[in-house]
Amino acid sequence: MEVQVPLLQTHVEGLDRALGGGIPVGSTVLVAGTPGTMKTSLILWVMHENARTNGVKSLYVSLEQDMDSLKAGAARMGMGNLHESSVYVLDLGQLRKGLHRAETTKDWFTILIEIVKEAVSSSGYQVLAIDSLEALYALSDLKSPRREMFHLLGAVKELGLTTFLITETPFGSTRLAQWGEDFLADGILHLKQVEVGETDVQLRLRCVKMRWMNHDHNALVLNHDGRHFFVTHVISKKK
Repeated sequence: MEVQVPLLQTHVEGLDRALGGGIPVGSTVLVAGTPGTMKTSLILWVMHENARTNGVKSLYVSLEQDMDSLKAGAARMGMGNLHESSVYVLDLGQLRKGLHRAETTKDWFTILIEIVKEAVSSSGYQVLAIDSLEALYALSDLKSPRREMFHLLGAVKELGLTTFLITETPFGSTRLAQWGEDFLADGILHLKQVEVGETDVQLRLRCVKMRWMNHDHNALVLNHDGRHFFVTHVISKKK
């Protein structure tokens, strides 16, 4: 007997089909890529479209980029009505500034978990994004990084949240994450820019893994036409 898994749609044309239907609700998905690969815009799009079509409420926790610049960037990508009642951008950078003298002495993992728990309890968020893991690590004096990440992910899973963890991959690195997050996550979406020929660059997205789903393992080209995201198959140019 086949078990039906509740799915969160990405609303990226062609991507849900490639994922086998969508992202299993309650999953933790690592979104990894080098700078400039539209990781933030992609996840805000998923949140925006789920709010618009299904009334799903999302919490976007930003540890570095301020709320105004995130909203301005979203508007340029066709998300002009990113309303805080459905997609709330929590600017933890403001809290960091207020605590700047004692920033490195704070237990930011515990602070983050408590903030998320309170937000879910009071506002009923179903989707969470943390941007970025590098900023969180820079704040924290991690004695056992993999164990602390395990407990963080366990805490958000207990809340039933579908969680996106955004992480920056250094140029030229073959590793997607620093402390085993790729093993702990249920899914991995990897974005990278690929040179095609002498002049063109393609932004490619590959689902490295997605537990419980029969997904496409091949890379796809991620496009944005000014109004929406969509993926197409990779067509390599002949030299």
